[in-house]
Amino acid sequence: MLITKRQKKVADTLRKLSPLFGSARDLAEAVEEFGLFDGKAFFKDDGWGLDYTADFSNPYAYALQGWANPEFGAIMTDRIWYCCVGYGKHYLILGFDGRNGELVHIEPDDFESSRCWKENSLEGRIDQVLNLLSIIWFPKRTRP
Repeated sequence: MLITKRQKKVADTLRKLSPLFGSARDLAEAVEEFGLFDGKAFFKDDGWGLDYTADFSNPYAYALQGWANPEFGAIMTDRIWYCCVGYGKHYLILGFDGRNGELVHIEPDDFESSRCWKENSLEGRIDQVLNLLSIIWFPKRTRP
C-alpha cells in the first residue's frame, strides 16, 4: 500500500487525537487504506471496506456498542475533506485540506461532558484539540 504525504499527514494528525477519541486511530487506518475517501469506510471481520455509493450529507463515526464494526462517513466539499471521530454522543468533526492534508476545520460537539471534554465551551474544546496536536495558531473557519 502506497501512502501519499497528505495521507500520512492526516493519519498522523488523527493518531495524535486518539487519547481523546480512540476512534481516531481506526479512522487513521482507513485513511491509510483508502486515502481521503468520499463515502463510507467500514470494518468487518475480513478488514476495511469502502462504499462510494453511501448517501449522507454530514460526516459521521459509528460503531456497534461503541467499539465493534466501526464505520466512518466522510465527504469532500470544495477541496476540504470532512470526517468525524467519536462513536458515542461526543464527537469531533474535522476538515483537512485535500491538497496537502493540513487541518483547517475543528468542530466539537456541544453536549455537556464531565468525562470526555475538559471544557464545556466550544472554544475550550477546540483549544483542547489544538493542545493535543501542539498547534499554537489556527485560522477561524466555518464549514461552507
